[in-house]
Amino acid sequence: MDIDPVDQETDNKNSKEDNESRMLKDVLFSKRKPVPGQTIFFLETKCNCTDSKYSILNFTAHQACSIESAALHHSNFEVFVLFACPTIRQESDPIIEAILSYNNVKLRYVNLWRFGKGTPIEEWIKKNDLFRSRYLKFNISNLLRLLILFRYGGIYFDMDVVVLRSFEDESPNFMGAEKEGTIGNSVIGLETNGFGHEVANLILTDFYKIYMENVSVHNGRQSLARAMTVVCGTNDVNLMIKDPDRCHGIKVFDINAFYEIDRLERTHFFDEKYANQTLSRLKNSYLIHTWNQVDTKWPLSVDSKAPYIQLAAQHCPRVFAATGKLFT
Repeated sequence: MDIDPVDQETDNKNSKEDNESRMLKDVLFSKRKPVPGQTIFFLETKCNCTDSKYSILNFTAHQACSIESAALHHSNFEVFVLFACPTIRQESDPIIEAILSYNNVKLRYVNLWRFGKGTPIEEWIKKNDLFRSRYLKFNISNLLRLLILFRYGGIYFDMDVVVLRSFEDESPNFMGAEKEGTIGNSVIGLETNGFGHEVANLILTDFYKIYMENVSVHNGRQSLARAMTVVCGTNDVNLMIKDPDRCHGIKVFDINAFYEIDRLERTHFFDEKYANQTLSRLKNSYLIHTWNQVDTKWPLSVDSKAPYIQLAAQHCPRVFAATGKLFT
């Protein structure tokens, strides 16, 4: 059967308009913008931000669980999930619908070049040094989280956490010890202005002035540690934890708060035999970090008694209900 060229053109136009209506809006131009100091941010940087083609929006259950757990425990905060490349929503996805059932969850696109304008890093981005890295996705993520906190303040979480309790009554300026002598950059809170903003500026400046494209941690948690050494007048993380005044109000949580189960023990989250021990260790923690970049244990049966599944059922119940028999 021949296709009428006019009908074909109309179909293409309608398809294009439909796609455009489902494209995520640029966070800088959207009507609903992040509220400075009252927003939690997540980043998705797996896509190629230099490619003009759009990506299809897709969350695994454990990524969506991170987002829902933040929204569930922070009713007074907005939760913005920012995508580093143009992204289009699927027409129907139970997991995405589950997280968007929270009124405080927003999905947006962030254009790195536009987002960097008016910041200390604007001219450096144009030099393209960032894009010569073998760890490009990690470095884009490291940079964008700093730009977000510089622009808006608030809280940044990696998308492999599960939030267990609220930060709403905590100091707006915080980070956490990851292991003995180091500070992690998976969880960072900084205020919009004042000293918190000065610290965001300091970390951002450190990032580009001594950028090393092929050393992954240098531009991540080590950049944070270098800045905190300047702020606190010491590189001793234990002193930072014990004496907040030394760090001018930047609170450094002890290891238990965010990283009680470290990357060498991460399999304990997914093994039923460690359930009682692991859940007991986490009773005072603010969140868990599952180190998904190290290894993967997905999918898990929703009937499992593994610590992660027990925590997911409690802290991301809508995603848990939407995922079916396997938690991916």
